Order: sequence, then C-alpha cells, then structure tokens
Amino acid sequence: MCVGDILGMCLGPIATCIKYLCGALGLGLLFTAGAVGIDLMADWPIILIILASILALIWCIMAYCGALSERDDEPQYLAKQFELICETQEIVRQYEVRHNYASELADGCIQISNTIIGMFFTQLIYALILLILFLLATIWFIPVGTKAGFIVGLFFGFVSISIIAWTAYTFAGRSICKIVSTAIQNKWELYDFMYTVGFGVVLMCIASIYFIFLILFFLFKSLQGLNNDNKPQDKLQLMGICCCGYALGIIVCAFIYRESTSILGRSIFNAIDGLVKCDRNLSFNNPYISSPTKLLYVISNIISTQIVNLLDTAICIAVLTVGGFVIFSNSEEVAKENITWKSLLAPTLYFCVNVFCAVIVQTMKSMIWDNEVVRFTKLNIRQQVLITHLMTLFIFFFMPMVTILKQFSLKGIEAPETLAKEDITIRKITYCCILGQLSNLVLLSIGEWMTSHGCQPVRNLALSSSERILTQSFNYATFLSASGQIIIVLTLGIIATASHALAGYAGILAAAAGFLINVLIITPLYYIGSLSQDGAKLCVASHVTQVVSERFTKMAWAARNYMIYLKITNAGSAILLALTFLGGALYLFKVDNNPLIDFNGIFGILFGIGLAFLIKGMTIGSVISISRIFDLNIYESGIAAEIAKRNTLTLNRYFDSKHLLAIIWVFIITITDTILLFIFAYFFGKRGTPGFLLGHTIIILFLMCYSIINGTAMKQSRYYNEVDDKLSKRGKIYQSCVQGDMLATVVEESTAIPLIVYLLYNIILVTCAYPYFAGEGDLFVEKETETKFF
Repeated sequence: MCVGDILGMCLGPIATCIKYLCGALGLGLLFTAGAVGIDLMADWPIILIILASILALIWCIMAYCGALSERDDEPQYLAKQFELICETQEIVRQYEVRHNYASELADGCIQISNTIIGMFFTQLIYALILLILFLLATIWFIPVGTKAGFIVGLFFGFVSISIIAWTAYTFAGRSICKIVSTAIQNKWELYDFMYTVGFGVVLMCIASIYFIFLILFFLFKSLQGLNNDNKPQDKLQLMGICCCGYALGIIVCAFIYRESTSILGRSIFNAIDGLVKCDRNLSFNNPYISSPTKLLYVISNIISTQIVNLLDTAICIAVLTVGGFVIFSNSEEVAKENITWKSLLAPTLYFCVNVFCAVIVQTMKSMIWDNEVVRFTKLNIRQQVLITHLMTLFIFFFMPMVTILKQFSLKGIEAPETLAKEDITIRKITYCCILGQLSNLVLLSIGEWMTSHGCQPVRNLALSSSERILTQSFNYATFLSASGQIIIVLTLGIIATASHALAGYAGILAAAAGFLINVLIITPLYYIGSLSQDGAKLCVASHVTQVVSERFTKMAWAARNYMIYLKITNAGSAILLALTFLGGALYLFKVDNNPLIDFNGIFGILFGIGLAFLIKGMTIGSVISISRIFDLNIYESGIAAEIAKRNTLTLNRYFDSKHLLAIIWVFIITITDTILLFIFAYFFGKRGTPGFLLGHTIIILFLMCYSIINGTAMKQSRYYNEVDDKLSKRGKIYQSCVQGDMLATVVEESTAIPLIVYLLYNIILVTCAYPYFAGEGDLFVEKETETKFF
C-alpha cells in the first residue's frame, strides 16, 4: 500500500469530519450570536482569529492523517518497502555474511521515532517543575493587582508550548519512518511530503498560540473591569503585564523542550567526532561502529535542526502577539477603544489573514516543473518566497486601515515627554510593516548567497578543508561571518531607527510583524532541507538504490542553501521584539534614555554584554561535558560481534541518562541567569536596567549574526566536499573537514539558537517585574546635596 492509498483511505473520513465540524461550528456561532447578542461587524477580529485557528488545526490534522499516520503492521510494512530499494545482494557479496539489512533499517527507524517522541513525555514533567520554581521565585516581584492574572498566563503558556512541542516531536519522529519509502515514488511525492510536514507543524503553532491566547484574552478582558477605580489606561497596562505571563510561560517551558534538546543533540554529534571521516563510514554494514551509535548519529541531526528552530519560531510568534498589549497600553486613544480592541490584536490579525494566504501559496508549492531535481527544488523554493512576499504586501496595505486607529499617540502613564510620540497614523504603521518585510527579503537573499555552496568564498572554504589546511578554512569562515555580520546588523539597525522615527516603539513592533509574518511559508521550506538531509543519511546507512539516494542528495544539495531563511527570520524578529519590549520597559520605568550615559548606565551595558557571554560559555560547556562522558560501543572485534550486538543493544543505555544531564544543565543555566539578573536590579535599579537591556540586546545581535553565518558556511563547505564528484574520486574528505563541520554545529547552535530564548526571557521578565527593576537600588545612590546657609 503506497502513500496514495493511505491518502485515499483517510480523505473520506476526514471530509466527513470536516463537514460535521463546520456544521457544528456554524450552529455554535448562530446560537452564541442569538444568546449573547454578538455584533458580527463589531467582533470580526475575534471571529477572524477563531476561523484562522480552526483552519490551522484542521490542516495540521489532515497533514498527520494523510502523511504520518502509524500502521498496525508498521515494522513489516517498512521492511517490505525497504527491501525494494536496499542493495542487499551487493552487501552480502562484499562482507560475505547474510543479514536482512532492510529489516534492520526498519527497526532502526522505529527506534529513532519512539526515542524522539518519548523525549517529549520526559521533558513535560521537568518543564512543569521549572515553571513552578520560576513562579515561586518571581511572583513576589510582579505588580500588585496582576499576580493572579500572571499565574494564569504562565500555565496557559505551559499548555500552549506543550501542544506545540508534542506536535514537533511527533512529526519529527513519524517523518523519519516515512521519508525513505516516500522517495520511492518520484521527486514530486518526496518534495510534497516534506513541505506538507513543515506546513502542518507551523500551522499547529498558530492554532495553539492564538486559540489559547484568545481564551486568555477574554478572561482578562472580563476581569479588568472589576476594579473601577483604575483609569482605562491603567487597566490596559495591568492587562499587558498579565499577558506577558503567557509569553513567559511559553519561554520558561521552552528552556526544557528546546534547549535541553539542542544541548543533547550537539553532545551526541560531538561524541561521534573523530569516529568517521564522512557519512559513508556510518553505514549499517560497517563492522567497526555499533548500531546504537549509528542511530544516535541520525537522531542528533533530527533534534538539532527541526525541533530547535521550530520552537524558536513559536516563541517569536507568541512574543509578537503579546507585544501589542505592552506598547499600545501606553496610548490613551487605544485605552478608550472599548468596542473591539483591534489595535491590541493587530499583529495577531495580520498573521490570521496570512494563514489563509499561506494555504493558497502552498497549493503552488510545485508550480514550476523541471526534470532535474536540483533545479526543480531551487526554482520552486524561490517562487514560494516571492509569492508569499507579494501576498503579505497586500496584507500590509489593507489590514492597518481596519485594525489600527486613524491617529493615536504613545505617551505612557506619567512617563517623561522624551518618550512621547505624537501623531502616529495608519500610513506610518503601514510603512513600518513594509520596511520590516522588505528588510527580511533583503537579508534572506544576502544570507543565502554568503553561505551557499555556490558562493566562491564558501567553495574556497571547502577546498581548503579538503586540502587539510584547517587554519585557512577557519580564516575563510571568519571572513564570511564578519562580512555577513555587519550587513545584517546595519540593516536591522536602519530598520529599527527608521521605524522608531516614524511611529516610535509601535513602529518597531510593526516592523517585527513584517519581518516575521512570512514564517508560515519559510518553515516548510526549512523542513525540505532538514528532512532531505535526514533521508540522505538514512540512504547512506542502508545502501539504498542509487536512484533513490541521488534523489535525496540532489534535493538536499539545493534545499540546504535555503535553511538559513528560518534562522535569519527568527534572529531578526527576536531583536526587533526585544527593542519593542525595551520601549515598553522604559514607559513602565518612567525614565528616558538619559541614564544610559552615566556610570550606572555604562555598567548596565557591560553587565548585559557579560551575561550574554556567560550564557554562551555555560551552554558550550554543557555540550563539552556531556559529550565527554558518552560511552559508545564504537569499535567491535568483527562482523560476528557486531551482528550479535545489533539485537541486544538499545538506545536507552546511551540516551536516557544523557538526556537527564542536558535537562539539569538547563536548570543550572536558567537559575544562574535569573539570580544574576535580580542581583543586578537590586543594586542598580532603574539607573542601570535600561543600559542592561540595550547592551544585552546589541551583543546578542552580533553573536547571533556571526554564529549563523559562520556555522552555516562551514556546514555547507563539508557538504560541498562530500557531494563534489572530483573531490570524492580524489579522496579529499579528510578529518579537517569533519572537524570544521563539528565546530560549526557547536558554534552555530550554542551562540545563535539559545540566546534568542534567553534574550526574550530577560527582556520580558524585566518588563513584568518593573516595580522591582525600576527601584532606586542600594548601590551608588546619588544623594542630593544639602544647601547650607551661613
């Protein structure tokens, strides 16, 4: 039974379920409108969010049922599929031993799938424990009147990120069982499968974040009117703090779900460093490497690429959703908007409209047909990016007119006049959204060119690696990362400055929305590169036929160049969102930028820089410490010993204990970061905290840009060496090339990926606990000089 048969079996029940679901939804809306008296014209933003969330949820369920559903006879089915493509006879002649490699590959895929999915249930418990510890430690510093709402937001965030994490792990585990058998059909089936998996996962992010946040929004909206003593603007500001609890709940749990996963994946990758000189030596018939080691190698690639970056995307979407409340709570005009609260939900509404646009764009995912796999993949990925940018341009021309007030101002509550921004209009917000979108397109193009294996500096990097000139290859990587770093930093700086000049911190929020909105299509494109790499490694491990293996290799050759799209989008949007919350904190602190130039502000900047490097060092140290204690049975005495251990060794011996160590390291890093941040606020207060926020954001911007370019370029150089026919025939794949790739994994993941989460965590924590961080502090307090009369 092929994928088409499975789709045929599933589409009928799915269509029936959708029909009844739509009918129930229609009746529910009808009865609700009659009983509660909903004015559809007034509450259209709420209805839009509900419809977009339902559409995203249904599409994700259809993607799973159509492409990833598990069969009752899964092991036997996979073994039969792999027998069609495994070159078993050639293996038997080469090693003179009879073994069912197709069956072993099927069992290995199932082990990988069960191990990845099992990670979620282990992390679920520890995520709840870390959330409770965070709540007990920080609830005392939250403003009075928001503590209950903050707690509710934390646990709603826990539920939301848990649903997203479960989806990410399940899709990653199930896709590894389906990817090779799907490639048997043709390149279009393979391309469609990988795109469908990525699109389904990112839509679940939208459905989980927005639907749960909408429930939270109605809860806070009903509770904020209980105390009538507060002004509308005061109520809105308190409501914004409660909503920040939702974002913090997502981020704190993400420390476990994605950071422990990232540390574990990189630790496995580095534990295998030096064992092989190229992927060919990781084949299942290699008598010198144990079977669990080979499976761990595949797992490390899956969890270090797919899951980590997807959860970063979910975090950025959640923070953008909350950002509207933090910024627009400082507007008297928005506070008096008692009908629809459209301005508060403006970033959310942009994404909801883009959900419908993304569904249209994905129908054109293979619009350009070409018999050559590389051109087919490259052309279709590029046209997807261009089409989605054109559609979002129309969104930004239209949506601000119906979501934002025609004119408003940002003044804050008793904030200094230097922070006030008058006469913010719809046109200015539209300009800021378009600036963010166009800057995203420019940075994607530059980042792709500077790290692609078609770029001459990257080829020079690859050639120097193949010639064993290790130091020269690092020099090339440093040159590329330094050049790309300054371009990305300057572009984001120009966009942030121009947006702030147009519409204040509301303009920066609009630019962040424009920068991030196309992630709904960029994520499926990232999955094409990630899954094609995993399929290529499995093909190497199982010695499948050349037709299928080349299909993976050529598709990965083209798609790898575009994996940087998602990394740049996550990093750039995180920086713009951090600057947005910096503005929100300044309004709450009731200070302007002047404290940045005195001693306290300068020390705050230096402390922010030092804390970023401390997090970076501790993360790399965790990878080193865990990778050094991996006890891998790599070298065996012979083929007989290897075959004897294949049926006895499992992944649990190597995986479970190291997974727990990664979680412990996450606890240590998170607790250390939180304690140091509160100690700094105790001594320096509002005189040093603005400097900390600014310095922390700027240095993480530089670290992320440097790491993304450096790590991606070195990874691409290794792939160029492995695929290039001339280099392969000359045997020029040496240990230096592998070392460069391993270093790239540590450098890129350790500095770029985790710092996004810690950056947003620190910024939002300072905003929520502003009464504590905006205190006077007990160190270097300047006392007023007494006037004496003689």
